[in-house]
Amino acid sequence: MNKNELGLLDIILVIAKRKYLVIAICCIVAVAAIIYSLVVPEYWESKATLMPIAESGSIGSLGGSFMDILGGGLLQTDKYDMAVDFIYIMQSRKFREEVVRKFNLIQYYKIKEPDSLKAMELAVRKLSEETMEMFYDQKTYLVNIKAETKDRELSRQMVQHHLDALSKYILNSKMSKGRQKRQFLEKQVEEHKQIMDSLAMQMRDFQKKNRSIDITQQTQSLIKLYSDVVAEYMQAELEYSLALTQYDEKSPIVKSLTEKMKLLKKKVQSLEKNNSDLVPEYIVQIDKIPDISMQYAQMMLNVEIEKQIIEYLYPQYELAKLEEVKDLPTFEIYDAPQIAGIRSKPKRAITVIVSTVAAFIFSCILALILESFQGENREKILAIKAALFRKRKQS
Repeated sequence: MNKNELGLLDIILVIAKRKYLVIAICCIVAVAAIIYSLVVPEYWESKATLMPIAESGSIGSLGGSFMDILGGGLLQTDKYDMAVDFIYIMQSRKFREEVVRKFNLIQYYKIKEPDSLKAMELAVRKLSEETMEMFYDQKTYLVNIKAETKDRELSRQMVQHHLDALSKYILNSKMSKGRQKRQFLEKQVEEHKQIMDSLAMQMRDFQKKNRSIDITQQTQSLIKLYSDVVAEYMQAELEYSLALTQYDEKSPIVKSLTEKMKLLKKKVQSLEKNNSDLVPEYIVQIDKIPDISMQYAQMMLNVEIEKQIIEYLYPQYELAKLEEVKDLPTFEIYDAPQIAGIRSKPKRAITVIVSTVAAFIFSCILALILESFQGENREKILAIKAALFRKRKQS
């Protein structure tokens, strides 16, 4: 047979001629594939999907720079960035090691390494490469978490653990800031409420002892001016105290608040002096108010200061409580992990079919090669016989 003239019919004839070879190879491979698919361990997959939830600013701009220090007004986060953050958290080394320890994966992977550090490294690597898969689907905007193990319940538990651990991590991370703001403001509100209660008791006792005292409009104007400055100074102190819990002393924010406190302190000291430039001439100086009136005015001054501080702090405290309660995990679970009903691998039918088809193709190629060699040998034999016949005829 001339291989250069080999056509479709010739190929069919060759395969038909060597059909027993083709059938034998296909049967051997098919049986081997069946045995392999029955012997190889079964794997089960569990899957969960979650949707990142973007946040908008949580508490507005009340309080000005003080709220900026507290961390209010979160910028809206892009879902893709949040999904990448979620995946990064779940793929972190610390997260992986917790999974290995919780599910005893060193024993599951049959790692016999005596060195515990190396055994952990191998288990973490196998967990990432063989067991867990995480990715973000930009079409559905969902984060997919998959686990594939030899135990269907283990697969489900591993996916559920990732969801629980991610939720706990986000919750603790956010709550730490929310709780810190709430605790600080709660302490300040309680302290100033106690001061206010104490001042109310003092005023009641004072009025009982001295009867009611009429303070002039000038005195009230001075009290209002002085209380505004002192209240502003105390607010600056609060901002400064909170800033120290968030920033270093060399921070521009801390330095700015320090300068602000110095200026306000100078104003307060100036108001307390006689003939202060800050006090108009028609307002009575503080040191000229009679003793009893001065005592009453001082109590009124303290009450006014505390009132303004509480009016300033209490809304911030309520917002901090709401923000702390609202600090929930920023994702929604669409599909919770379930126990798999069908194994993920081996795909026995597909394995047998693909192997048999591959064996058939291979056997056909082998038959063509053998036929080609056989044809070439036949031509050589005929050529030799023809040459011998010519020699005999010539002799």
